Amino acid sequence: MTITKKRILLISLLSFAIASGATWLFLQKESGAQIIEFDIKRDGKDIMAIFDRDWNWLIPGDRNSFSPELMMTYRAPQKNPLYAGRLKIKVMRDGDKLIGFVAWYMKDAHDGFLNFVDVNPEYRGKGYAAQLVQYAMDAMIKDGAKKLMMVTWPHNTKARSIYERLGWQLVGSDSQVHYEYTP
Repeated sequence: MTITKKRILLISLLSFAIASGATWLFLQKESGAQIIEFDIKRDGKDIMAIFDRDWNWLIPGDRNSFSPELMMTYRAPQKNPLYAGRLKIKVMRDGDKLIGFVAWYMKDAHDGFLNFVDVNPEYRGKGYAAQLVQYAMDAMIKDGAKKLMMVTWPHNTKARSIYERLGWQLVGSDSQVHYEYTP
């Protein structure tokens, strides 16, 4: 093979590799994880599976103290009907797979509360929880929150490190730890 043919072959292979890489990046971006509005028909069953699996991480009581079904149906952070429609729920999906979800509400005009964040185990450690939390923080601030609040378990060290990395401050503890964020 002559030097000219080798150069043409090398340039062709290099061009093919660059085009393939660019196509792969484009498709990854198009099909990657997206945070979208919760839809009970599409997401309800998957979120119930999260509550069933992680109940003790998400809820400080038993099934009589909280109903995920009512939360999703009425978009309420608690059973009190006065809260119906106040809970915002977003899901992170990659195509038809639920990565995780986040839920929050405004307690009043200036105080937002991060109610839930959970990521399915096969997606943990990839930064998705931080993206979900940041999304909720940005939404509450956009809605006028001057202070954000949340509680978690003292032994939930991985989640706590995410919150602290995002700027949340530990403000108290009892059976749970209390965090606040001031924009």
